[in-house]
Amino acid sequence: MRVFPLRQRLLLLLAILSSLTLVALGTFSYVRAKNVILRGAESALALQADTLANAIVSQYAGEYSRAVASLRQDPRMLACLTGQPYDREGLMASWASFLRLRPEAYFVYFADLSGRVHAIQPPRELPPDFDARTRPWFRRAMEHPGVVGWSDPYTEFITGRTVVSTVATVDDPVGGKPRGVLGLDITTDGLRTILSGVALPKGSGMLVLTADGRTVTATGLGAALAEREDVTPLRRLAKGTYAAHGTNGTIGENAANGDTYLDVDGEPVLVSVRAVPGPGWRLVLLVPQEELLHAVAPIRYGTILAIGGMLTLFAVLFVTATVGASGRVGLLADYMRSVAQGDFTVRNLFPGHDEFGALNRHLNELVLARRDAEAALRDAERQHRELVENAPIGIFRTAWDGSILVMNQHGAALLGFRDVPHARAVLDDSVIPLYVEPVDRQAMLDDLAAGEVVPGQRLRWYRRGGEAIWVSLYARRTGTPEAPEVEGFFLDVTGQVEDTRRLEQLATTDELTGVSNRRHFMARLEDEATRALRYGRPLSVLLLDADHFKAVNDTWGHEAGDMVLRHITDVMGLSLRENDLIGRLGGEEFGVLLPETALDRALRTAERIRAAVEDAPVAVRDVWVGCTVSIGASEYKGAHDSLDDLMRRADQMLMRAKESGRNRVCAPQATPTCADDSPAQPHRAAASPEDA
Repeated sequence: MRVFPLRQRLLLLLAILSSLTLVALGTFSYVRAKNVILRGAESALALQADTLANAIVSQYAGEYSRAVASLRQDPRMLACLTGQPYDREGLMASWASFLRLRPEAYFVYFADLSGRVHAIQPPRELPPDFDARTRPWFRRAMEHPGVVGWSDPYTEFITGRTVVSTVATVDDPVGGKPRGVLGLDITTDGLRTILSGVALPKGSGMLVLTADGRTVTATGLGAALAEREDVTPLRRLAKGTYAAHGTNGTIGENAANGDTYLDVDGEPVLVSVRAVPGPGWRLVLLVPQEELLHAVAPIRYGTILAIGGMLTLFAVLFVTATVGASGRVGLLADYMRSVAQGDFTVRNLFPGHDEFGALNRHLNELVLARRDAEAALRDAERQHRELVENAPIGIFRTAWDGSILVMNQHGAALLGFRDVPHARAVLDDSVIPLYVEPVDRQAMLDDLAAGEVVPGQRLRWYRRGGEAIWVSLYARRTGTPEAPEVEGFFLDVTGQVEDTRRLEQLATTDELTGVSNRRHFMARLEDEATRALRYGRPLSVLLLDADHFKAVNDTWGHEAGDMVLRHITDVMGLSLRENDLIGRLGGEEFGVLLPETALDRALRTAERIRAAVEDAPVAVRDVWVGCTVSIGASEYKGAHDSLDDLMRRADQMLMRAKESGRNRVCAPQATPTCADDSPAQPHRAAASPEDA
């Protein structure tokens, strides 16, 4: 048996130990790189799921929930459900206008508690025996009265399409009891459009599920799972009964996030589940793990090559050391040190075909593999950066004091800046100047400090140039306890807010004069009467009628009559307080609501209005047309008085003022009489038979 000298045995032992160390380090580096890339991909997918879930709320579910909440306030429906006359043509016209603005919503309707549908837009003939109580939308609304809810997907009765319905009860404003149900049928096309606009890796997909696991809409891999017979995995995802990173997670109506891996046909799939507040849906993003590991492949092959190359290197080093070839080993050692320091320049030290040439070639392969791995990591980082930059929303991350750490290009553009550096320069690297109301940011920080997520908060920000816009803000707390940060995204919802306000104004304002219409006036009267009764405060009402208004129309035309009515409301407004309310009750008759006002003070206000109108004629076609008003006043008497009696007394006093010669104020006394003041005679324009 051959006996190795002691030096050779030490060198052999050193080579073996070095090889084992290299294998361990290579394996550890590969596993660590794999875990780092997977965590980065999981974080990016979680952010994308958060972004998409809130986009569904702000652009789809939230919009239709707010629309139904606004539509059910229409008093015409309540009038119909309580058997009172109502403007059905006006209701259908307003619904038609609403549907034209929202192509995905194609049926609006309401039914009473007996199941009878009273109105549907677009108009359709329903069978005589149609009972709305058997429909999913009716049952969903009656299960949760008083709130806006969403039905599960179902087959729509008329067209046979699969739809979801946004529903709410129409409640009695006095007792709060349901009188009927309002429904809005919506297709899922808009929801699918939102999902289709998201770029995902190959083989991925999305699902939107109901709380019990039924599919609302799906794309890609999500659609394939939805078509399977066994829907148990979907039900578990919807109910949150799955292992989320090693722990059992549960998702409720407003719960946070959950991430897990799902076995699909023997392949692991990364799943991110997010609750969609409002409809109670679950958004599910599915990405095969193999797609996430594409960036790791060069590292894996590079590690194998590195280990093989280094083992060969140590073998050659041992042979070289035993034969005294220390010079060549030194060159290779210098090469390895330069690689360890980050220099990936390929060196052909030994072009021959001996063992040192082979070792040089293996080492070159290691350098090329390491260079490819670095490039793959940079590419993965670039993809993540592009995902943030190309997202169709504003994304940001700030320090707790408001200092800007990250902002994407779309966010800078939404705020009117050329690019992110321009936004940083103008804002002095702080988001604080964006807030129209600084208390909004402090309230957000208080919520985040309490451990809450701010989902879709609407507040006002300044765009570049000073224009105030409405944004929907989603934010959550990140960073460390010592250095907390705020990250999230925002959307410009100015158009939605302005549309809502315009609809509210159209529903409450008289088109000719700009004052409140009769419906809004009577609603305010009910509110003020309730408040006056509760707190024992006075409340008075004035009824005004333009004197000889028919003569104005007959002499100068209806255009002049419109000018006179607008002029009267303008003059009245100058004589009233900010919280007083003017309403046009019909034709040339107006009402004035005077909260916190007893009858004696109301009479002084009425006399001030009468005198102001008399002293301010209107110029019509180069002729000054004088106008006067007759006024009746009445005070609310409290619990034993009804609003009908209040208005009837004021109307009686108005008729008494007109019968007593017009241009005067009358109020009920112990014996109803007009005010003792003797007003001046009304201004008169050109003579007319009716003015005489």
